[in-house]
Amino acid sequence: MTETLHPQVASLLARYRRELRDTQPSDVLDARLARLVAAGKEVLPVRRSPMRRASFWAAAAGLAAVAIITGILIGMRLERGTPARVSQQESALPADFSLWPTDSVALQIPAEYSAQGTLVAVDPNAHSTGKRYWIDVVVSNDGTVRIDRIVPAETTHKGVPDGITLQTP
Repeated sequence: MTETLHPQVASLLARYRRELRDTQPSDVLDARLARLVAAGKEVLPVRRSPMRRASFWAAAAGLAAVAIITGILIGMRLERGTPARVSQQESALPADFSLWPTDSVALQIPAEYSAQGTLVAVDPNAHSTGKRYWIDVVVSNDGTVRIDRIVPAETTHKGVPDGITLQTP
């Protein structure tokens, strides 16, 4: 601690010191302590009987059962009640929409190697000096995209391997 106290802290400590000096023992507290010492008995906590403990747990289990049954009945009433309103966002989805990839679309994208050594999509009608490739991309209805294969554009038979292999994780 520092040698000098903040003035407000020093005034609070002085007030606390005065109040502690003026404090006197309570006669009531002294009498209670004397009675406990004279009795010589230990003060034990009150123990509940096993029957009382079992009735507490039985009441708790009964209350839980009532709460569960009430929840089931409310859920059944809501389920059998009027049909829930469909939001605009849900109604805009097609009827055959699925969260799992059931439909896929294959696309062919022309590409060339860039100066950085990566394949870059190019305009199929533009002339270029680099070697062109076709990238077969599959897009599923869940939004996933995967590259199926890469073939040189000069080959007459698509799907002929050209030495390019895809790395899968």
